Amino acid sequence: MLVGLRKPIRLLWGYVAACALMGFVLACVAAWTVPETAAPELFVLTIALTKLAMIVSIVPSLIVIPILEWRGMRRWYGYAIYGAVLSAVASILISGGVEKPQTLNLITIAVCFAFLGAVSATVYWWIAGRFAGRGPVLNEPE
Repeated sequence: MLVGLRKPIRLLWGYVAACALMGFVLACVAAWTVPETAAPELFVLTIALTKLAMIVSIVPSLIVIPILEWRGMRRWYGYAIYGAVLSAVASILISGGVEKPQTLNLITIAVCFAFLGAVSATVYWWIAGRFAGRGPVLNEPE
């Protein structure tokens, strides 16, 4: 019975871990740019930014992850490309770069977030993506 839950739990754990890494790195950057931030605020900021990463990425991930699972994509670069594109597009939309573009700032934000998205997607791949397309392994009694 619990064997059937391994895959959904692994997918959920991978998603949460990738979003937590994204939230932690963003919180560290925010704490570094605002020096008055102390350790307790860093933890609270990490939780808040993890929730933000989950909210922003849930709909695209609900579309792309099942497709990658169905296709059996086990290679790292597929997940890294998806994470990079998702993070770059989300950062441009959230930062307001579409309304008032400043080319150098826009490129810097997109590249930094694309790198962070690729790293977060690598965490997802490490936990769940490298097992994509595999069915549950059942040990039958002899």
